[in-house]
Amino acid sequence: MKHLYKRSAYLLICVLWAHVAAAQVGAPTIKSKLNGIVLDATTKQPLPGAVIKIKGTTHSVAADENGKFSFVTGQTFPYTLVVSFIGFVQQEITAKGSPVEILLKENLSELNEIVVTGYSSQERKYIASSITSVSGSVVQDQPSGGFNQLLQGKATGVQVSSNSGVPGGGITFRVRGNNSINASVDPLYIIDGVFISNSDPISAGLGNQQASNPIADLNPSDIEDIQILKDANATAIYGSLGANGVIIVTTKRGKRNTSAKINLNSFQGWSTAINKFEVATGPEVALLTNESRINTAIDKGEDLSAVVLPFPNPETQPTYDRISGLFRTARTSNYEVSTQGGTDKSTYYVGLGYLDQESIVKPSDYTRYSARLNYDNYLTDRLKIGTSINFTRSNRNLSGSDNNPQGVINSALFPRSYLPIFKEDGTYARYGSFDNHLALIENLDSKAVGWRTIGNVYGEYSIVPGLKLRSSWSLDNSSEYDNSYSSTLISAGIAANGSASSTETKNLVLTNEQVLNFVKSFGEDGKHNINALVGNTINTVLNESTAATGTGFAANSLRSVSVAATRSGTSSRAESKLLSFFSKVSYTYNGKYTIDGSIRADGSSKFGINKRWGYFPLEV
Repeated sequence: MKHLYKRSAYLLICVLWAHVAAAQVGAPTIKSKLNGIVLDATTKQPLPGAVIKIKGTTHSVAADENGKFSFVTGQTFPYTLVVSFIGFVQQEITAKGSPVEILLKENLSELNEIVVTGYSSQERKYIASSITSVSGSVVQDQPSGGFNQLLQGKATGVQVSSNSGVPGGGITFRVRGNNSINASVDPLYIIDGVFISNSDPISAGLGNQQASNPIADLNPSDIEDIQILKDANATAIYGSLGANGVIIVTTKRGKRNTSAKINLNSFQGWSTAINKFEVATGPEVALLTNESRINTAIDKGEDLSAVVLPFPNPETQPTYDRISGLFRTARTSNYEVSTQGGTDKSTYYVGLGYLDQESIVKPSDYTRYSARLNYDNYLTDRLKIGTSINFTRSNRNLSGSDNNPQGVINSALFPRSYLPIFKEDGTYARYGSFDNHLALIENLDSKAVGWRTIGNVYGEYSIVPGLKLRSSWSLDNSSEYDNSYSSTLISAGIAANGSASSTETKNLVLTNEQVLNFVKSFGEDGKHNINALVGNTINTVLNESTAATGTGFAANSLRSVSVAATRSGTSSRAESKLLSFFSKVSYTYNGKYTIDGSIRADGSSKFGINKRWGYFPLEV
């Protein structure tokens, strides 16, 4: 009897639970409709375009031209709304019913943000031109060589794309679009006041694409902030140099009267191809080849019984996998250490970095060693001197996989899958105009080693409060040594019995600037604000290149151009000088109305020279 009562109780609980579950399944979803308006908390004016989102969901709408919004959700009140609008503080509110009035406060900290505008700095609320600011934290702790690549999707109006995806490879970076056919459309890069050369020093032909990203020589972890000057008003101060936009990079510096702060950072990453190429198997290719022969005979009106199929038994054809030998699980290693601080008279920042990044397609990789020192010293209350210097050594292992018609990728894709990778004697098998993909990976020796120094020295003197004179001397000195050898195992070296090339490219940018800056607020409650400057720039750019090529080698183990049977070489030198005078004035009334004006005059000269030499042995 006792067991009977227990079983009856269990049965009753199951019946009740079943009824509850059925009621929940059959109950209609309760939808709630939310109406509201978004207003400026100070002026009570509507904020059209404000984004309203339900926290924890994907439900979001934008306010109309009157600041009103409305949407229907499957949730019941109450729920949390996240409201955001450019220039205003993001706010979270709890909606307990409809309608709802949302008041957003102006983001005063953003308006008071100090922005570098070119030779000077201003509060953002006084700026009338188009300038995008990006914090250095946005481009840190990510596995990439150049900070310009990391700006993709993070800067409004800026187009960033990778040419190949190879570590340290070329980047297409456009601020003001493609506004020239023959001339460069790359922006002007300025790092701590140093004009940076953006010319590609790599001479290896990688499918007519820029082989390297010169901006990858700067460690992104050293960056404090980035300012992108986009419109004509913002770039006018740089004249023709800023016609394609200006990227101003400020690196980290120490602060006065702060104790030493040491940062250690390291990350390890692994990359692999998600969607690898899918190719037809050997039997599938054989079957398609037979069908092609039959269709051709039909088109020509031939007797199908007389057609001889190239593969009588397609299913017997083997399949050779070339794709697995093309890709790898690529590793990325990064180690960084930095320290910063300062006393009442000086500040410092020291950073060391190491980056090693492999490509998922063999055998490309990129290695960078970097060191940076930023130092400022306050000699007196009025006089300050300082320096910023960056050393970089880079190693690139290059491959012809970047959009090259006969590169390693196409050499793995185009040969038919029933064709063997190796001959019967164990040597590499080649088909048509394509190399053996493993021969390219294992025998294409193309490396580039670069040294680069970016630095400046400056002095700054405060004449009177608001009037400051700054003089600086800076350089960007880079040297790239590109050495490659094509052995007799690949097509580039077969006809010439081995082919080698060595190229050394040097780029030197020297800049001297003097800038007199005046900042003053006057009138009742400081209604009148003037930010003016006048200065001059002396800029020298020197490009030198020496290249040597050789063909005909006694053995693949001898790879130096000096031992080639036939040798030739070229050298070039180009120098340009630019003398500029500029001035800019910005006047703001009552913190609301701003007018800017700038003027610049340039004078330039160019000189270039090219030489060619050769050694060709005589045959008797």
